[in-house]
Amino acid sequence: MDILDAQVLAFRYMTLTDRRAPDVYRWCRRMLGHRDCRRDCRAVWSDAFGLLVVLIADSETFAAGIARRVAVAERNSTKTELGRAVA
Repeated sequence: MDILDAQVLAFRYMTLTDRRAPDVYRWCRRMLGHRDCRRDCRAVWSDAFGLLVVLIADSETFAAGIARRVAVAERNSTKTELGRAVA
């Protein structure tokens, strides 16, 4: 996957799911083999986004997993919006 597609997918993941930036940052660092540290709690959105883009661009399997999570989040948000429209 090229870097632009990885950035789009990472952006969609960060905005559609309920995962906070420090959680995504910690998760990405664990995927890279690092242990949790105090700095992880202060991670900002751009830190998490940058690591997520690198992991998505590097691994097609990881990218497919993220794409599945984004699809589920989109489907759930559509159901919520439809429920609000009916109510």
